[in-house]
Amino acid sequence: MKTYANAFLLAAALIAPAIGVAAPAPTMCARGDKPVFSCPLAGGGKTVSMCAAGDVTHGSGHFYYAYGRDAAKPELTYPAANAPAEFTRTHLGFGGNTGGYAYSFTNAGFKYVVYSVSGSNNLQDGGLVVLKDGQDKPVKQSACQAGKVTDTDDDALIDATLKLKSDPAIEKNGVPGQ
Repeated sequence: MKTYANAFLLAAALIAPAIGVAAPAPTMCARGDKPVFSCPLAGGGKTVSMCAAGDVTHGSGHFYYAYGRDAAKPELTYPAANAPAEFTRTHLGFGGNTGGYAYSFTNAGFKYVVYSVSGSNNLQDGGLVVLKDGQDKPVKQSACQAGKVTDTDDDALIDATLKLKSDPAIEKNGVPGQ
């Protein structure tokens, strides 16, 4: 019986790519944490993620941002260990059944915005925008790789993000640089 099981697993591993079964999208979230938003960025091999650690749905966890190539050693994590964090979540609405959200935070004189937009005709867009405090022009702007945006479908996790304050600047002007 063990031989049949091993043969089945080997066959599944070989067939899955051929029939279009997608590998899990990369995330910078630590093992056991849940990605709220994640995407590999175009041209650079880095990934940006908003993650949930612990039980954020009942107030005993926290959200964090992670950026880099390797989840075990992110280039940037916000907040730093045991530091308070202030994230915003802003609803984005457009015509034609198109909408999304943007998460933002300020750290060390820079504002970071990760966003996701989806809508009609299979529109799926997202990315990262970084602005120096007080500036309107991004110092960094990276789009997600086409078709690689991961948005959580966990209703309780979405409800927890809806408790975050909205960013007035994004609410008024949309995602900077877009």
